[in-house]
Amino acid sequence: MYYIFLLTLIIVGLVAAAGFVEKKIPQSKTVLDFLKPHDGWIGLVTLVLGLFWLIKLIFNLGTMLKWVPVQTFIWIASYLLLIILGLILCQKLILTLTGNNPKVMNFTNKIVAKFAPMKETLGLAAIGTSLLNLLLYIT
Repeated sequence: MYYIFLLTLIIVGLVAAAGFVEKKIPQSKTVLDFLKPHDGWIGLVTLVLGLFWLIKLIFNLGTMLKWVPVQTFIWIASYLLLIILGLILCQKLILTLTGNNPKVMNFTNKIVAKFAPMKETLGLAAIGTSLLNLLLYIT
């Protein structure tokens, strides 16, 4: 399950920071061209998984903070990145699935308006936290 978490962080980070990654690594264009059309569904899956893992961590928060406090804060930051990036990527899909409900539209518009300018930076942070999580998992 941990590898799914790491892959989700990397994929959503790549999709969110696609412009930066294409500029720095031109060979990644084929992979990113494959992922970009599916960014709504990638965002929805990421949003659901991020919420699931955050709720799961909250139920075990006392034990986690007692035994691995630093890693717990890194996991919380990673889950929040998953939720925010997932919501940014799947905003149009959520509005389509909810039938343009005004309450859902207002909620998603507020969050996306706040975090959309930082989308590329959040994507790079997701890639960085995935590598940090991998490093902590190995050691």
